Amino acid sequence: MAKDDQRARFLAEAKRLAPIFRERALEAEKLRRLPDQSVADIVAVGLQRICQPKRFGGAELPWDALVEVSMELAKGCGSQAWVANVFAEHACHLGHFPDEAQHEVWDDDPETLISTSYAPSGTAERVEGGYKLSGRWGFSSGVNHASWIMLGVFIDNKKGAHPDHHLMLLPIAEVKILDSWETLGLAGTGSNDVEASEIIVPDHRVLDVSKILEQHSPGAEVNTAALFKMPHLGFAQPALAGVTVGMAAGAVADFEAMLMSRKVRGKPLAELTNLQLRLAEASAEVEAARLLALSTATDNMSIVSSGTMLSVADLARSRRNAAYAVKLAKSAVQRVFEATGGHGIYVSQPIQRAFRDVQAAASHIALGWDFSGIIYGRHTLGLDMSDVL
Repeated sequence: MAKDDQRARFLAEAKRLAPIFRERALEAEKLRRLPDQSVADIVAVGLQRICQPKRFGGAELPWDALVEVSMELAKGCGSQAWVANVFAEHACHLGHFPDEAQHEVWDDDPETLISTSYAPSGTAERVEGGYKLSGRWGFSSGVNHASWIMLGVFIDNKKGAHPDHHLMLLPIAEVKILDSWETLGLAGTGSNDVEASEIIVPDHRVLDVSKILEQHSPGAEVNTAALFKMPHLGFAQPALAGVTVGMAAGAVADFEAMLMSRKVRGKPLAELTNLQLRLAEASAEVEAARLLALSTATDNMSIVSSGTMLSVADLARSRRNAAYAVKLAKSAVQRVFEATGGHGIYVSQPIQRAFRDVQAAASHIALGWDFSGIIYGRHTLGLDMSDVL
């Protein structure tokens, strides 16, 4: 199937699943993880394989396709779309690992789900043939449904510089999943903590993250599509921003439906000019955020597809754009939530859920405006970047 046809199919499936996921949104919050049927739907459609290497049955679509699909899915439920999105991201991550690791995971199950805790934590002690890994990691979205997990850790490079960030790939059975995820927003993502205790990770399941940034990862030697030339900083932020913008788009659509259906003292809400203005402003913010997130992903893919590396300026711009798209989405949801009245505060109401979910998404280090804006500002002004990138 041609890539355009695959993209259209995934987009159609996301639009089909969005209202189904919406019906399960409250269930996901109560479970504090995805409902099993939603996971089954993700796998049946193959959403986790959008960016998976073709040679293992994946679609190997560009990052802007994932951004667009995630936006549609998130209109139904932010938590379920978030997990579907990161499952797809993690499949691409595995495509950067040495070929032996890819075969170890996908030969047995090309539909496998992979969780991660990307931020470095724990300790890794060098042993013969690999590393002994111990520690605790947080924010592992979808971990209860995963068969494998990637854990971030610093490894001393013995050069007196900053230690190197690595990812280590483990079967999920080798870690302990802790029931720790009780949060204000994105409550249904099940982003629990995990613990590992003296687990031996062989060398072929260890990845130096800097190799992705340099566009020379071991996996990119066998997965030659432009998708695998994209550094992590060039895809994760626009992809997660896409989910967040989708949440806001769903909230604005719900607000419009509320205005069309409700009356106050016999007068339709749709006739109130202050609410008309809120709708106009919020919809403009969402549309601007959508264009910003999607165009950034498209631009980044165009650069790496041309055989050029993303520069520090490109990465700073990408992070700025993704964070600002989230800032716009956050503003749009707050704008409509404030006008929902007493009916809007019930936990069954989708706008308040989107309000909480967007707040949670905006707290992600990759999407927070203050830090991302500072990175762009410092680079543009020619200031030292060593402590912020």
